[in-house]
Parts: sequence; structure tokens; C-alpha cells
Amino acid sequence: MPYVVCRDRAERVVAPAYDSMAPAERAAYIKANPSNFIKTMRTPEEYTESENTSLEMVLDHNLNAVQKMLADSTFERQPQQALYIYRLHAGNHVQTAVIAEVPVAEYQQGLIHRHEHTRSEHEDRLTQYLQYVGVSSSPVCLAYQDDARIDKTVEIITQGKSMLDFALEDGVQQTIWKVVETEQIDILRTQFLSVEAVYLTDGHHRMAASARHAVSRSHSEKSSSGPWSYFLAALFPATQLRILPFNRCVRDLNGFSVEQLINQLSLNFTVDQFSDDNTMVLPSKPGEFTLLAENRVFRLQVRSARIPNDPVGCLDVSLLQNLFLGPVLGIGDDRSDPRLNFVTGDSGLNGLRQRAEEGWRIGIACYPTSMKDLMSIADRGLVMPPKSTCFDPKARSGIFLRFS
Repeated sequence: MPYVVCRDRAERVVAPAYDSMAPAERAAYIKANPSNFIKTMRTPEEYTESENTSLEMVLDHNLNAVQKMLADSTFERQPQQALYIYRLHAGNHVQTAVIAEVPVAEYQQGLIHRHEHTRSEHEDRLTQYLQYVGVSSSPVCLAYQDDARIDKTVEIITQGKSMLDFALEDGVQQTIWKVVETEQIDILRTQFLSVEAVYLTDGHHRMAASARHAVSRSHSEKSSSGPWSYFLAALFPATQLRILPFNRCVRDLNGFSVEQLINQLSLNFTVDQFSDDNTMVLPSKPGEFTLLAENRVFRLQVRSARIPNDPVGCLDVSLLQNLFLGPVLGIGDDRSDPRLNFVTGDSGLNGLRQRAEEGWRIGIACYPTSMKDLMSIADRGLVMPPKSTCFDPKARSGIFLRFS
């Protein structure tokens, strides 16, 4: 790994989980935090129409921002061959990854299992970023079946002194250990060679962009080997990862009153209204949803006869789309319908109530998809519907920096 953020600047430089931030939020954050790495990842949507900013101008800004951070020693060059251990500690939850450069060929050959489609326009933009700016800092997150040998090696390493240890404003503690001893590096590499399957959990678009960039650079450089033939990865044991739901909110009731809506839903769900509408309880099991409609709160449970014997169709997000959002509310495309929006599970029920105050008339809390379901679907070469999983906490940008 060529560069790691300086210890005394980490808290100011390491980026928040920016994927869940709206363009205006990112722009405001950059203005308030001019030292943050997020300034190197700007997009045209963050600028106002009056600024008349083209994609090339934005990419040029990003490149200059990276160059300035290198020039002022925000990042320290790491001359030694090394692996890194990366621990995220959020409340009572702890997850620990091995940070490594992984061959892009493993993705191209199907050895890294995917579970979702990518959007071509987003993939294009990330590819253009790699080609123009030429750096990556956001690790692609991979999961592997827990391995006691890897756990033991990581445990031994993390008993030593850390390289970085800091907390961000969201309270997530970030700790990094550098692995430079040849013996430990060889042990970890050998142990990972026996891992049967690796699953892409977070970063499908970054991964696809890295693969496209590798093909492009291989052609232009007339060589299949170079920095571009690897990508930055964070490898986590599967059981350590925490999946939160993506809750849904809808602009309107599709012409129904609340009573008419409940009558429609009763065909596919058992429906119970909470006696106190100020009480709102998160779903406690698969097939269960909490519905907020016009300040009234209901528990929905999918009728068992409506659950198909299909690994994708039986997912809660599929049932929600196929039994509620589509046939009742008329939302045919859950990727692009402007009447539908998503609320990350970390905001909980308060996030849905906040959306209600903003004019969204329906809020739906979902039960999170399990890691077991994700792996089962990926193993079959299938994909999940949009916004099926929300991994939290997320690996952050601005800790590592590698040229590609």
C-alpha cells in the first residue's frame, strides 16, 4: 500500500460514510471540513447550475486535491511490503478486516461472488475517476466464511501496537495495525489461499470500475501486470458483518384512503394496528414489516401462502415489492420511481418519522436480509433486488491511498 494517512491528521482527513449523503449534504460537508478526503471525490451534482461545472472540470479538481494532499504530507508513503488490519468499533459491534491488494483477475474469473447489479452510469463515472485521477482509497469490502486460523493470526497481530487509532464524529472507532513481518504476511496469504469463496458485500460499482480500468490500462500499457491489475480490498469474516435494512418511504397512497389501503393489503398480509400510534416497533422476524401511514402504525406479516419457494422471491425486499409496492401502490420500477425513496437502517424508526414530517405519506420498516441469504443467492449466481442490504459500519475512504 503506497500511502497511509498521517496519524495526527486522521480525524480531520478520513471521510464519513458519504454514499448515504445527498449531493447537497456532501457539498456542505466539504465546505465545513476543507481538510477532509471527501473533497477529492466530488461529483458534478454537488455544484449548482450557476457554477456551470463540467465532468472534466470536476475530475481536474479531484486530481489537484489529491496532489495537494500528497504535497503537504497528509499521507505518508509506505516503502515496505505490508498488509494491514483494520478494525471498526461502533457501540457494542466490532468487525476486523485484513486490508490487502487483491488481483482484479479474481473478480474477472468469477472467484468473487456478487449479489447485485450495477448501474451503468455510476460505473462509468467511477471508471472515469480511476482513469483521470488515478487513485483509489475506498476499499471494496469482501466477506469470507469464518476461519479460526485467520482469526488467531489477526488476534496475535492486534495485540501489538496500532499504527492509527482514532474516532470519527459518528463515534466509530477506527484502528489500524501494519503487518510488515514477512512470516506473518506469508501466514495470512497461505491461510487465505484455502478460503473457498469470497463474497462482494459493499462496493459492487467500485469493483466493476476497477475491472474496466484494468482492461483499459492493460491495453494502453501493453501489459497485463501493473498497479491497475489489483484493487484495494477489506476482507471481513462473514459473521462479524452487520447488515441493517434499507427502509422504504413512498410519496402518496396511490389514491387510497388508509382504510382502503389496509383492505388491499389484507389480501397478502395479516394486518394489526398498534393501539398507540406513538408506538412504533421494528420488525422482529422475516416476513414482518412496520407500516407508518398518515401517522397510524400497523404491523404487517406476509401470509405464508404468498411466500414463493424461490431464493430471491422469498426475500423480504422482494415480497414487499411484489405484494405491496407494485400491485397496491403502483411502483413498477423500484430502481427509478421518484415516488419511492430509501432510508438507511441506522436512522431507525426516527428516520421514517422524519420523512413523514417532510411529506412522505408512507413509511415501511423492513427486517434485515441475512448474510446466509446473501451468500446463498451469490453462490447460485443470482442477484438481489435494489437496496437489499445496508452494511454498517462501512470501511472509510481517506485512510489508505493507492495509485492505479
